[in-house]
Amino acid sequence: MVGYHVVVLTVFLFSTVESYTLKKLGSFPISYPGFTTVYPRSSGEVDLLISTFNPIPFSTDTAQIVPGIGHYLNNVQSIKPALITSHVTWPNEVSGVPEHVFGRRMVAIPQGFLVPFKNDGSISLMDVSMTAPKGPYKITDDSSGKWFYHRVIWKDMDADGDDDAVTCRAREPIIGGHKEFELLWLENQGHLDRPWTSHVIGQGPDIFLRNATLMTPSGPKDCIITAQYFTQSLSVYWTDNATHSWTNLSQVHSRVIDNSIGGVFEVEVVDLNGDGKLDLLVSENGQIGALYGYEIPVDFRTGNFTRHTLAQGFGPRKSGTGKGAPGSPTAVFPYKNATQKVKPSILLSGDDEGTAFYLEPLSADASSWTYNLTTFLQASDGTVGQLSFADANGDGYQEVFVPSYSTNELFVYTFHP
Repeated sequence: MVGYHVVVLTVFLFSTVESYTLKKLGSFPISYPGFTTVYPRSSGEVDLLISTFNPIPFSTDTAQIVPGIGHYLNNVQSIKPALITSHVTWPNEVSGVPEHVFGRRMVAIPQGFLVPFKNDGSISLMDVSMTAPKGPYKITDDSSGKWFYHRVIWKDMDADGDDDAVTCRAREPIIGGHKEFELLWLENQGHLDRPWTSHVIGQGPDIFLRNATLMTPSGPKDCIITAQYFTQSLSVYWTDNATHSWTNLSQVHSRVIDNSIGGVFEVEVVDLNGDGKLDLLVSENGQIGALYGYEIPVDFRTGNFTRHTLAQGFGPRKSGTGKGAPGSPTAVFPYKNATQKVKPSILLSGDDEGTAFYLEPLSADASSWTYNLTTFLQASDGTVGQLSFADANGDGYQEVFVPSYSTNELFVYTFHP
């Protein structure tokens, strides 16, 4: 494994930044946790959503939930997640559907991957507004063959006043076969008893995507940023329609931001350097093993995206097909009410390095892109999945949830001193 490289300069050169450390609260057992997300309630409580998938063919996979996880932070080892459903196949990022979409709490479960007998994926919805979840309600159509899906975002794609499901999908046969990769949206037709009509936007996006509104000299544009792992590209799609509708493909455009870094694993849209402008936080998992920040130009449609290397030299501890590092990054303000909130810190999954990392900015200066990187969890030489965070108990400090896939446990940390 190559050592990590981050630029570290003498402290007196930098403006003051607040420093935080992560404290482990404990862990609880759960078989094969892969992805975690948080689903806030209007009351301020937070539900933790977890996907689990077993690599053995024909084995059972699940989506699970810890309702109100903030109540258990003093006794983490006693946490026993509740089952949402076991009628899923290799669930990826299980996420909460904004409550205004259906008027109740629902979760979206994108499914499927390269694993033999688990590559026939779909998107299903589950009603978790009651103690006994209802569903799954499959909204994708199987008639076009086998696909796998990793993330669902919600936005009004046809300007009809309700949010639609937007996703990427891929089919990538391990041996032979026809490969395809698509960005598409599923039209919310107000029912859950049959699939929704799908509308393909473009070819190439495959795994992860983010919603964004980006400014241009002629006004804001409704955008979708795509992290393309198999097709090795970071791209942006946008619509020129005045009502932000995506139905007329002649008004939908795209451009490649960067196709020189290898397999793009994840992207997040966030102001990284505290200059009041949005940037892209990007991880590359396939070749270099790096974390990048991209400055979005004044006109994203034509300008140059300036790339900064935040850290590099990550790599899987075991070789094998599909193994890589790092995984997904996410920007975080450790203390929500901090007096200095110029720049966020970064939480980073090590993926097949079996680690979890914390990157803290070394300067409040917007021109500085240097970070201090620490390893706050070394779970094994296997895999650590997608991290998530929330102020689960309302004390102002973020709690961090880390799924350790290879050791069958989920760790909970806090930034509280």
